[in-house]
Amino acid sequence: MLKIIKWKVIKWKQLWRTIWFNTANIEYFWDDIEDWVYKINIIVEKKVYHWAGSFRKNINIFESHIFDFNKDIYGKKIEIVILEKIRENQKIEKLEQLKNLIKNDIEKIKSSKNNVLTFWTFDLVHEWHKYFLNQSKKYWDKLITILATDNNIKKFKWKKPYFDKKERIKHIKELNISDIVIWWDENNPLKWLNIYLPKIICLWYDQIWFSENLKKHIKENNLDIKIIKIKSYKKEIFKSSIIKKGYYQLK
Repeated sequence: MLKIIKWKVIKWKQLWRTIWFNTANIEYFWDDIEDWVYKINIIVEKKVYHWAGSFRKNINIFESHIFDFNKDIYGKKIEIVILEKIRENQKIEKLEQLKNLIKNDIEKIKSSKNNVLTFWTFDLVHEWHKYFLNQSKKYWDKLITILATDNNIKKFKWKKPYFDKKERIKHIKELNISDIVIWWDENNPLKWLNIYLPKIICLWYDQIWFSENLKKHIKENNLDIKIIKIKSYKKEIFKSSIIKKGYYQLK
């Protein structure tokens, strides 16, 4: 299950902090989330945290259980990215039972890896590239960015990149967003799917040719991978073709 919800943090009973850790609670009144404990990521002030969360319909509260976090965020708007189900909510009779359940939940969440793959040329890095990687990171435990080789760019775009692959990979690493930055394999471009076993692949909004081939590969190989298209970001300003045109004119 992949879903993003946004709302302000409210004060609730504050029971969890007396047991182990703090929570960020929001009110949620819609019927598209089940009574489950989930693995989630939460974005607070543009930073991603890995947490657990549970939704209880009877009180319309989504509780996000915070690992290694100790800040006052009451009244602040947060984003909750629901990644996958862990278990159904259960009625708890004793505190010790609750502690054991939480311990098991944490072990499951930490052992479950949500590797996210991104593919692109990343030539002449600009604000859209930063936006794209930061949006992709919302779905992440580890964000892997794969750059097209110079030959592949010539093949599919009919022109060579402005920066060669060594410079392009250096520019992406300098952003300090992706956990791993690697080259495309020209002979086997989709081999990284078998190596990193991603649960999610993020593509940019008009990445059409690669998107169709990727969907076909996933279906033919019966892979459990979700493709997410990242929306455009000020494309009238931050579009590679526009920026490159201005860049070449300056040269």
